Amino acid sequence: MAKILIIDDEDEVRLAGKVALESGGHEVFEASGGLAAIKMLKDKGGFDLIISDVMMPGIGGLEVCQLVRLDPKFKDIPFIFLSGKKEEEERVAGIDAGADDYLGKPFAIQELLIRVNNALMRHKKGSVGAPPAPSPFAQLTLPQFIEMVVRHNLSGKLATLSRPTDKGLIFFEKGHAVHAKFKDQSGEQAVRDILTSPLMFFSFEAYEVSDQITMAMDISRAIKK
Repeated sequence: MAKILIIDDEDEVRLAGKVALESGGHEVFEASGGLAAIKMLKDKGGFDLIISDVMMPGIGGLEVCQLVRLDPKFKDIPFIFLSGKKEEEERVAGIDAGADDYLGKPFAIQELLIRVNNALMRHKKGSVGAPPAPSPFAQLTLPQFIEMVVRHNLSGKLATLSRPTDKGLIFFEKGHAVHAKFKDQSGEQAVRDILTSPLMFFSFEAYEVSDQITMAMDISRAIKK
């Protein structure tokens, strides 16, 4: 378990990240801006990893990262940027400020956990000697997850992998499968083939932050049962 600080001025984004990371076994703290984050960093004595939005009122994420890198006590903390913008210049600016990684919003739970765990392993902080926290998707079957998508009217892209070369995609709009592809099949036949094929891996990318939060909270409840 790692001690992680999420910095973002959007309540929904902080909640989505918190629920996702807690479902992966991490302890999460929140700050609504750069100034609050710096104060929390000092008060809490450091974190194992920091996730921060780039553009925030007052002190932004770039400034927070630069301050962290200049402090001998905190300079080795892994730092991941979040941003709704995907321009190359912004990514380069984040890496130049000292960040370890960059993730666009809205983010997929599984991708966030993978990036966080990879950063923790690289820096050998918090979870040294322990395997990365498991993805919450690994604790649900594909039919269970699809039932959740339908029940909550979620919109997003479900990706599956049956073999290294057999990739499937199901696109959902408000809980309804509107398109699917698997090998040379499409539509309903592709959905049936995806559901009946041996499954190695699956992930889901929600189109909206609100759907991401709903999905994360439902997965968290399912895991705790």
